[in-house]
Amino acid sequence: MNESKSILKEKFLTLRKNLPASEAFIKSWQAQQIFLNSHYYINSKTIGVYLPILNEVQTFEVIQRSLTCKKNICLPRLDDDNDDEMNFYQFFTYNNLVKGKYNILEPKREKDNLCKDIDIIITPGIAFDKRGFRIGYGKGYYDRFLNKLLNKNITFIGFGYEFQILNFNIPSEAHDVKLDAIITNKEILLTNS
Repeated sequence: MNESKSILKEKFLTLRKNLPASEAFIKSWQAQQIFLNSHYYINSKTIGVYLPILNEVQTFEVIQRSLTCKKNICLPRLDDDNDDEMNFYQFFTYNNLVKGKYNILEPKREKDNLCKDIDIIITPGIAFDKRGFRIGYGKGYYDRFLNKLLNKNITFIGFGYEFQILNFNIPSEAHDVKLDAIITNKEILLTNS
């Protein structure tokens, strides 16, 4: 991660961390409702989504509504054989989650629960630009995973708060994957223009 990305990362991590819990809950609810009422959600069958940490936009309503509507939900898990790699595994119940490498809850790896036909992947981020590039935690898990899916018909969506959208471009590198849209508590920002 270059120096300017590191500075942005620290600044926006602090802003997000300092967001009061009640405000984070309301803004997360708003972002989730925008997604749940979008054609992205309506036309999807299988959704890859994260479990929030460090005051990220919450995803619990997306998960619950999807399960109620008989959609498949997949969650990220670091690979057991190579913890530099991440894959998505089907989520059935919170009782089926275990703490992973960074104490983040992950689905247990079981026979036949690897998600193969994902329609949408929702990614967290620390900051986003209007082109669709994001700053993550700097480990590269999402970029490596999304790079493997670039030639497939999968929509990549970032979830963030409105203050995480920058009015300038994030320095991007060849391995950085551009998101198709960013959903905040205010809007759907299309990045393919």
